[in-house]
Amino acid sequence: MKQMMVFHSAAVDGSSVGSHDSGTNLDMAAFAVEDLKCITAGNTSVELTFNETGMFNAGYNGGADNEALENSLAILTVTDAATATAVVKNIILAINGGINASGMLLFDAVNDVYPGDIAAANVSAINIRRTTTSRAVSAA
Repeated sequence: MKQMMVFHSAAVDGSSVGSHDSGTNLDMAAFAVEDLKCITAGNTSVELTFNETGMFNAGYNGGADNEALENSLAILTVTDAATATAVVKNIILAINGGINASGMLLFDAVNDVYPGDIAAANVSAINIRRTTTSRAVSAA
């Protein structure tokens, strides 16, 4: 079984969707930890980027030398840069064994539940984005 990271940004309801570039109505998603490519800290956010999380994968060629790429981004809104730094460190600790009491790497803004030592007060929002882009590839 793959280790998963679960992001719950809002109540799942009739308006919930599975994919949206801006994250609108993308209320809950889970991604394999092995697909996590980077974690970055900003002044008021922590961004987790997951690679190849949709129907278009690295081996896909959309024809005419176009390659479709689909990645996902989970953005945790935090209060300041010091909190962002602490949250990144706690995510790494959680991935390396300090998971939530439920046994999941759960980021739940609805119920204020986070993995490891991340306090609910440290994260004010979660935005989940799944995007598809195409890249032109030309032979030299």
